[in-house]
Amino acid sequence: MVITIASMKGGVGKSTLSTMIAKFIAEERGTPVTVIDLDPQRGATILLLGARYAKQDAGPGIYEILQSEHDNIPSTELFNQALVVSPYKELIRVIPSNASLAQLRGPETPRELLSLALQDAPIGEDETVIIDTSPDVTFCEMGIMASDKIFIPITMSHQSGVPTLNTLQAVMYAEKEIGGLIPTLIGRAKWQKARVEAWRESLMQTDLVKGRGIDVLPAMPFSHSIPSGKWRWGKLPKGCPEMLDAIYVKLFGEHALVVEEVVDETVLVEGMVAA
Repeated sequence: MVITIASMKGGVGKSTLSTMIAKFIAEERGTPVTVIDLDPQRGATILLLGARYAKQDAGPGIYEILQSEHDNIPSTELFNQALVVSPYKELIRVIPSNASLAQLRGPETPRELLSLALQDAPIGEDETVIIDTSPDVTFCEMGIMASDKIFIPITMSHQSGVPTLNTLQAVMYAEKEIGGLIPTLIGRAKWQKARVEAWRESLMQTDLVKGRGIDVLPAMPFSHSIPSGKWRWGKLPKGCPEMLDAIYVKLFGEHALVVEEVVDETVLVEGMVAA
């Protein structure tokens, strides 16, 4: 399965979300995950391989793979060479990015390049591929084209409206499935929850979205521990497992969190209700 975290708005948490999903699937499902960093700013590369690795010229990455496909040269061997195992979780592999990827930015770049690369890529049947995209139209649309299911992170700001609608339009044009919209960096105050609901209602009434049954999934909560990155090798920040479990259900049709389920403000543990 190939999923894409896509938004034409920068700063909505695409790389963080991609990395958290990879960690959650690897830990809860116990199956391998490959994360493709389709962003010249290489956020997923830094999160999963470390800042020191991102500064190295360590071999081929997504740019070389896409350039090979652009030149009509099969990229299977390059793809295999580019895979790097994350030091934080051995079940997670990364196709890293670097600033060279920006050379492929532009309307003349075929959006099918990544789809072509994935056709013969060394990906196992039980492996999940996660594409972390750039807000740039080229790479956002390329990631959408290569995907089976798309998740769109959104922030509750006026600036998010147009980029979110543009992303939704790109997904619908490509005739791909939307797994859901994910509000990100949301606080736990009641007014913030009310704002999420008001934003959702407003979005659902737009001509592009109305009547399409697009789900708004639980939010990625704001946490001071997210920027530190310590969750990469430790526990996920509070509130994130519930959000990730909702994504897991969309992908695999079952819950990963079977012992403890959070419903509103009540915790359900093995059939016993505790306040």
